[in-house]
Amino acid sequence: MRKNLNGKHVRYWMATSVTAAALVGVLASGQAAQKPTKANGALSQVVHADSTDPLLDGVDVSNGYLDKGYTYLNPTDTSTERQASYHLTTNQGWSNDLQTIYYDAASHEYRVYFLHSKDGATNPFGPSGQNWNVATTKDFVHFSEQKTAIPAQGTSSDQSWRSAWTGSVVTNNGNIKGVPKGAAVAYFSGLKKSDGSQNIWAAWSDDGGVTFSHPLNDGKPVLDHSWDFASQKADQERDAGVFYYKGKMIMYAAEGDVLGAYQSTDGVKWTRADSNGASKVGGGSAMPGFTGEDTPLECPVMRFMKNGKGETKAVLFIGGKQPQNQQTTGTYYTVGHLDDNGLFAPETDAKRLDQGSDYYGANFSGSDKADDPSDSIVSMGWVGNWSYTSSGIRTGQQTGSGKSSQRLGSYSLARKLVLNKDNTIVETPITNGLSSKNAKTESGNVSDKSESNGYYQVADLKDQPANSRYELNFSTKGDSYKGAVKISLTQGADSLNFVYDPASGEYRVSGKSSELSSDAANYYEKGLYNGLGYRNNSGLKNPKDFKLTIYTDKNSVELFFPNGQSYTAARFSVSNKQDLTVSSKDPDKNESYSITSSQVGPDLVGYVAKSADTKNDSKKNESGKQNGSSEKKTNNSGKKTNASEKKKDSTAKKTAKTATKKLKHNAYVYTKSGKTIKLPLLKKNSKVRLYGKTVKIKGKRYYSIGNGKYIKAVNVNKAAKKLKRNAYVYTKSGKRANKVLKKNSKVKVYGSTIKIRGKLFYSIGNKQYVKKANF
Repeated sequence: MRKNLNGKHVRYWMATSVTAAALVGVLASGQAAQKPTKANGALSQVVHADSTDPLLDGVDVSNGYLDKGYTYLNPTDTSTERQASYHLTTNQGWSNDLQTIYYDAASHEYRVYFLHSKDGATNPFGPSGQNWNVATTKDFVHFSEQKTAIPAQGTSSDQSWRSAWTGSVVTNNGNIKGVPKGAAVAYFSGLKKSDGSQNIWAAWSDDGGVTFSHPLNDGKPVLDHSWDFASQKADQERDAGVFYYKGKMIMYAAEGDVLGAYQSTDGVKWTRADSNGASKVGGGSAMPGFTGEDTPLECPVMRFMKNGKGETKAVLFIGGKQPQNQQTTGTYYTVGHLDDNGLFAPETDAKRLDQGSDYYGANFSGSDKADDPSDSIVSMGWVGNWSYTSSGIRTGQQTGSGKSSQRLGSYSLARKLVLNKDNTIVETPITNGLSSKNAKTESGNVSDKSESNGYYQVADLKDQPANSRYELNFSTKGDSYKGAVKISLTQGADSLNFVYDPASGEYRVSGKSSELSSDAANYYEKGLYNGLGYRNNSGLKNPKDFKLTIYTDKNSVELFFPNGQSYTAARFSVSNKQDLTVSSKDPDKNESYSITSSQVGPDLVGYVAKSADTKNDSKKNESGKQNGSSEKKTNNSGKKTNASEKKKDSTAKKTAKTATKKLKHNAYVYTKSGKTIKLPLLKKNSKVRLYGKTVKIKGKRYYSIGNGKYIKAVNVNKAAKKLKRNAYVYTKSGKRANKVLKKNSKVKVYGSTIKIRGKLFYSIGNKQYVKKANF
């Protein structure tokens, strides 16, 4: 059956997807994935190259894609346009932080938990709430079907949770009240049903950690933000990291710019870890190199590792960012020890675990006991960051075009982490069991190739699978390799570019993503400060020879240096193909190269080129069966889809006017009901897009920034306040400046108050502050 659309004819087919169970079966067999056959209920237009072709003058469209697979037409919360080949990918909706990599000795499997939102990528903090999903694996290449481990809704009590956020899993040593010895117990943050505040809950599992269906403490928080020893801030009590230390349990919880430290003997009743002190692990003191500007600190994980000298060390991992170093959110670590109360004392500066822009919400395997240190542990991270991944990812190849993906959430390759003698961590990707095919090698002298702008192009590989591995070997006859190496990966209209200078060890990464818009696109291409991308130091300096290993998949690029450093970058093109170009300088004509490329993992699901026999194709549906009642059913569904699309188009025309303004103050992000969203602060001086006029929420003025998110208007606009008395002006460090403001004068302040040396201040601009008590 055909449906008339603006005088032209369109045939509708059901878009297809592969279930997680089917994908695991393909991976386990080591065979390439076949064309999917199970319908997911979404409709896509399939264009036939004949005289009645209604779209794009005959450009092929297959399985919901167009323009040779570079654009996806109708994304849904289960559609496959961003299904990776060999990386763990959410099977539905939005996913981000990892919770724990937990080993179940009974099944000899690892359980990988991650945060999931059923409401999808454009509304990850929507009404359905967040839950924990779990997938099991034995080799970190093949993953099982994903299941709900902790539901988004707790018990019926108003003290229970209505979203399950980041936390950790430990094994009960026999001390946790009401829990069988050896059972897995999850400690997790979330939002309280009664008031939406952030708190910590716990639940235990009777099936080896697959599901946590037994809440502790009758479903009430085991740590409530409002208690006098907790954060006392409704939006700063989350991400519980729990471990055993000296016969008791210790919990670290993210509380803004510090980590709260708590202790328990029964796993249910928690008190301050240091009963005689503040019991907080400060950002700058515990993670040297971090300042108050780097908040919030998130996702604390404590692991105990043996270094290369055989010494047992406490390793504290956290999520954060250092904008002064032009870095997006990422995962950091510091090596040190614990005092008698379980508070962390650093022995090294904070270092970025993965130097890339997109390795966040990471988590780890390893023992949860201080007296059982690991020789090595496994880490995985969310391939994304809050500077652009949550901004709405379009499926079109022209900036701002296409619909936004609803299914979004991919994770890195697992890495084996080892602690060196100098207390630095080195990473090795875990790829045993990863299938490979079509390997090809090119080699030669660099200077034998054609030269342009000082670079010799040593490889130009076209139409490569987006899921590939590249091994780039370089060597020299001289003392050290002197030529810079440039690597460009092009996927559809998108690109990622790496430039590595062996003489200094430094490298720079920049990219272009046509699926991003506004500030998000600028961050991706130019770095946080509109510079030349993201600059890092690999530590690999003046090598005589070296190998760079690159793993690519539809959603990610992971670069590994031979000294154990890595860089992970997200990418957003839906294309299954990519081009690789490699160039190098060779000033002394001493350098040589060898480049091996191969496909890794099963064939990607997605665009399949149409055959030349279009007349025959037009009589068949996606699974190759003759059209019949199933086609009629599809067309009936298509009518509903068109009606829905018309309604969306009508709504879009009524969209409020927008304006881009610079923040005058760090700003939290809120829901329409005034609840704080679990996002890092929007930083002072960053630009935000505002939609329409201010709205009043709980008596205060807010601006909409889209996707159901709001910021306080005072963080954008100045507010004038009258001084009740003469007031000194202070610096950010709490020192008096040589300036006094007079009583009854009006002073323009920015944003809400901040705490300096235990007292509340307002910012008045130019890094100057006035005590709140003076107003």
